[in-house]
This record gives sequence, C-alpha cells and structure tokens, in this order.
Amino acid sequence: MLIDVTKTIAITPNGMLHAGNPEDTISFCKTDLHENLSVFQGLLCEIIATGILVFFACGVWDPRNEKNSDSVPMRFGFCITVLCFIFIPYTGCSLNPARSIAPAIWNGYWNNHWIFWIGPISGAIISSIIYRCLFLPKIKKNEDNQNTLTGVVTPTENLTLGGIDDADKLCITDLHPNVSAIQGLLIESLSTSILMLVACAIWDLRNEKNTDSVPLKFGFTVATLATAFGPYTGCSMNPVRTLGPAVWNNQWSHHWIYWFGPIGGALLSSISYRTIFGVQRSVEEENVPERVALNSVDISQKTELKEVSKINV
Repeated sequence: MLIDVTKTIAITPNGMLHAGNPEDTISFCKTDLHENLSVFQGLLCEIIATGILVFFACGVWDPRNEKNSDSVPMRFGFCITVLCFIFIPYTGCSLNPARSIAPAIWNGYWNNHWIFWIGPISGAIISSIIYRCLFLPKIKKNEDNQNTLTGVVTPTENLTLGGIDDADKLCITDLHPNVSAIQGLLIESLSTSILMLVACAIWDLRNEKNTDSVPLKFGFTVATLATAFGPYTGCSMNPVRTLGPAVWNNQWSHHWIYWFGPIGGALLSSISYRTIFGVQRSVEEENVPERVALNSVDISQKTELKEVSKINV
C-alpha cells in the first residue's frame, strides 16, 4: 500500500485552505534567517528592527507627549507595518522572543534561535539608551532654588507635557492603577496569544498564496490589540519592549508580568493552533516479505519449498 498523508482539520474546512504541502505544515510559524543571510547579518537585522520599534515606542509613550496620545494604536500599527515590509524577507521580523520561542518549542526547531533573543534584547537596550541620552530632561536648580527641567536636544517649550516626577519614567510599561497584577497578567497573556494566533495563521504554509499583505495584517493586528488593551497594561506583548526602558530607568514595577504574560500566552496560543488547525500524518506500512510472519505461510507452500530444496541437493 502507498503511504497516505491525510489532513485532520477540526474547524476550518479543507476548501477554505489555499495551498501548502501537508507534510510540511508541522513546522509552520517557525522563525529563521533567509538562506542567503549570514548569522551576523541576521543579528544586525533584529537589533536594528527592535531598536527602531523601542525608540518609536519611547517617543509615543513619552509623558510629555500625553496630549498627542489619541492615535497611539494606529502609530504602533503603522510602525510594525513598515518594519515588516523591510525586515520580513530577511529574518521574519520577529522583534519578540515570545513570538519565536513558542513555535520553536513545539516544532523542535532551534536553528539560529539565539539570534531572536540576543538581537531584540540588545536592540531594545541600545535604543532606550539613545533615547534617554537625547531626550531625557535634565533637572537643575533655578534662582529660587527650585527644580526645573532643561531639555538636552528637544527644547522644553516644544514638549506638550513635562514634570520632574516623570523624568525617570520615559517609555516605562506598567499597569493602570486600577488593574491588579493578576488582571494585568491575564491581559498580557490574552493579547499576546491573539497576536501569536494571527502570526501562526499568516505563516501557515497552506496560506502561502496570501502573503502579499503580511505586513499590513501584522500592523492592523497590533493597532487593534493596542486599542483594546493599551489603557490597562500598555499592551506590551513583547518582553524586550519592556526590558530596555526598565534597565535604564531602573523601574521594575510589575516587570515580571511582561515576561510571564507574553511568553505564556504565546505558548498557549501556538499549542492551540497546532491542535485545532494542525496536520496529522497517518502512515500505513507495506507488507514486505521480510516482515511476513512465518505462521502466515500456507502449509502446501512449505511442502513445495522442502521438495524443491531436496531436488537441488
């Protein structure tokens, strides 16, 4: 018998899936470098991409720009879209260890995986240093011996909001005062699991004919999630997005939530996607002569074999 590979789809009918080899779908959603890209080039791509994202996030969440926060979700969405257009062909534009580790675990695929940890973490820390050095207001004493703010690059009068108490909180991710730690953990898990679910669907090989708008899909997904969850936790969905500013501002309030939440949500979502939409292989072995049991041979055949052997002797 021929080896038969069948698809077991729990929810989505076969007719709604577009393309792809069932034998390969077990490893979809994995993150790796383009075959023509060196390890060093891939590392630089992830450092630069994540650095741009964190620098942009610091500018958006700068408390002095509070009056311009009406379109923050769309800004993040467009930023992700642009980064995906640029870096997806080379590294997949992960930007997020939680996005990479979940598929790596259940695919057992760890090729160049360290790049998607070292790159984003390095890029986030470097970018937050640059933003802090350029735009963090300095505190000095005025003639009345009172603390005042002076900008390093951006003049204070050009900033919409600024306070001495906010000088060490640039780009910090934290929970809303009315949100508990458990609620924050669940919100980060839920938002990241939705993002991971979209990522798995986008990179599913059965949808390879619909990859022309991948950056827009990621961008609008991030914008939608930021609109829904941003007011409660900042909708980080990315541990390194929170780590970089926390390191250089020395602000660690509820920091653990932004590691356990995204990573846990990504793992749960990726496992669920594989369980619901994954491909199950069914293989039936051929009955080759070497594997036929001796007692399955007819007695008359055994007698004929003995007679033939006597004649040959």
